[in-house]
Amino acid sequence: MSDRIVQELWDDHAAWSVTADRLKSSRSLWRLAALILTVAGAALQTWASAIAQPKSLIGMIGFVFLAFVPFITAKFLAPDGTGKWLRARSISEAIKSEIFWCRAGADPYAGPDALENLRRKVREIRSWGKGLELDRARAVAPPNQAPPPLDPDGYLKARVHQQISTYYRPKARLNARRAEQARWLETAFAALAALLGAYASFAGSKAFGPWVAVLTTSGGSISAHAAAGRYDFQATTFFATAQQLEDLSHDWQMPAKSAPSKEWTEFVRDCETVISAENRGWMAKLDQNQG
Repeated sequence: MSDRIVQELWDDHAAWSVTADRLKSSRSLWRLAALILTVAGAALQTWASAIAQPKSLIGMIGFVFLAFVPFITAKFLAPDGTGKWLRARSISEAIKSEIFWCRAGADPYAGPDALENLRRKVREIRSWGKGLELDRARAVAPPNQAPPPLDPDGYLKARVHQQISTYYRPKARLNARRAEQARWLETAFAALAALLGAYASFAGSKAFGPWVAVLTTSGGSISAHAAAGRYDFQATTFFATAQQLEDLSHDWQMPAKSAPSKEWTEFVRDCETVISAENRGWMAKLDQNQG
C-alpha cells in the first residue's frame, strides 16, 4: 500500500478537523458574547434607571448591548451554522475511521485492492462536504504522521486505548464539570434573586425590584447557554462510549485470537461502529437542539 497516498488522505482528515474546530469555536464565542451582552445590557439599563446621572449614557449602552443580541443570533448563530460544523466534524471522523480500519487490515481492507477501496470510500465521504468548500479551503492540516500498518496490539494502542484515554474520558470529565458549573451559577443567581426579593419585601423598598429581574434573567440566560452546549448529554455519551470500547478491548484480549481472521474483522468493525455511532449520536442531538 502506498504510504504517500494514505498520508495525503490522513492530511485531508486533519484539515477537515481544523475546519470543524474553527466553525465550532466561532459559534461558541458568539454564543458566549450573546450571553455576556444579555446580562450586561440588563444590568446597565437597571443601573441607569436607579441613578440620576449619567442615566442617558448608561441606559443607551445597555440598550445597544441588548440590541446586538438578536443581531448576533440571526447572523452568527443561525441553525445552518451548527449543521456546517457538524458536517465538517463528521467528514473528518469518518475519514479517520476508514484509515484506521484499513491500516488494521480488516475486511474490506484485507486484500490487494485495499488502497483502492479506501480511496473510493474517502471520495464518497468527501461528497458530504458540499457547500463547505470555502471553509475547507481556509484550513491547513498541521503536520501529523498517518498511522502505519497496525497489528492487533498496535490498533489497540493507537486507536482504541488512545480514544479512551485522550478523548472520551477527558471529554466526559470536561462536560460534566461544565454542566456542574452551570448548575451552580444558575442556583447562585436564583438564590440571590430570592434573597434580594425577600429583603425588598421586608424593607418595603421598590428599588431592588428591577435587580431581582436582572438576576432572574441572568440565571435563565446561563441555563439556556448550558442547554445549548448539551453538557450533560455529552458527558454521559462520552463516558458510555469509553466503557463500550473498554469492554470490546477486554473481550478481544481475553481468549487467544489472531489477525487476520474473521474475529479480527468483527472486532475492528465493532470498535469503529461504536466510535462512529457515538459521533452520529451526539451530533444529531446537538443539531436537533440548536437547529
